[in-house]
Amino acid sequence: MSDRTVADLECELAVLAYVRERIRVSEGDTFRIPTTAVDQVLDELNSLERPPCDPT
Repeated sequence: MSDRTVADLECELAVLAYVRERIRVSEGDTFRIPTTAVDQVLDELNSLERPPCDPT
């Protein structure tokens, strides 16, 4: 399991958002940007924020 914290993942999302914005500025609004990295970070963030299910 990853040792990243919620704060680490939020920081990573902020960096990804900044990079995507810079690409849009340089390439134009119609430039397609894959979301795979963002999806992976959001999935990990969601798994950390939710408490584990109680099977009982």
